[in-house]
Amino acid sequence: MPDFAVTLSVILGFLACALLLRVLATAGTPSEVRVPRDSGPAVRAMMDE
Repeated sequence: MPDFAVTLSVILGFLACALLLRVLATAGTPSEVRVPRDSGPAVRAMMDE
């Protein structure tokens, strides 16, 4: 294989792995991410008073 083809395949492979890991990381905990965001402003408002 030419050098540019090897470089391109390595870059595409790295991007595919990064995307797969990101999807797996976000798919497991959708509710745990949303709950602090919903309760965050209410807690801050109580602390400001």
